[in-house]
Amino acid sequence: MNSKIFKLPQFTAEVILPKSYTATNCLIAGGRAPQSAWLKEVASDKTIYCADKGIAACLEAGLIAKELYGDGDSAPVELYEKAKALGTAVMNFPVEKDDTDLQLVLQSLEASDLICTGVWGGRFDHLYSNVFSLLAFKEKHQAQVILADEKEVMLLVASGEAVKISLDKKVKALSLLPLSEVNKVNLEKVRWELKEAELKLLHPYAISNIPQEEFTFECVEGRIGLYLCFEE
Repeated sequence: MNSKIFKLPQFTAEVILPKSYTATNCLIAGGRAPQSAWLKEVASDKTIYCADKGIAACLEAGLIAKELYGDGDSAPVELYEKAKALGTAVMNFPVEKDDTDLQLVLQSLEASDLICTGVWGGRFDHLYSNVFSLLAFKEKHQAQVILADEKEVMLLVASGEAVKISLDKKVKALSLLPLSEVNKVNLEKVRWELKEAELKLLHPYAISNIPQEEFTFECVEGRIGLYLCFEE
């Protein structure tokens, strides 16, 4: 197992993973746009990929994407043209297709750790598809995948992986969301600690915990979304 540090404006996470990639890429999807200042801090030192409307948040933050994927159904053609003029490679797809724009990006990405923003807000079916598509990318590459903006963050954590988080911003709630049928977890330095606790997909009870400024989580078995909601 390997250790890698991930720094976001809200916290620093030390993650224990099977692999440690040098690169951490940033994927901007077309959901709720992150604040420009937050996005610039997170993505300015990373290679950026956009899914359709995600290009709007990218350009608003003054960033240039390496590649843009989409069918143009949610981003105006002017943004596609502006991105292309700035050097972004544009991958156009028909509106009537099987895969979502985010899935098209993930299918083309090389193996790397990944921070994905623009996934929160909007329709639940989009969020559901995004979470499990990103989980599939994580499992394929044994990578760390973080869904994040300034309001909400979820780290995807698989069997044998562990996380130590040092908070820089106050958390409203910490929840453990089961992403497989049966899961076993350890959670320390929170109001309600868990030791070898079993979390089932159809009984997600580990909701709205309160962490200390530094806390640790271990996924002993299964797949968990470690979710943090931050105070505004």
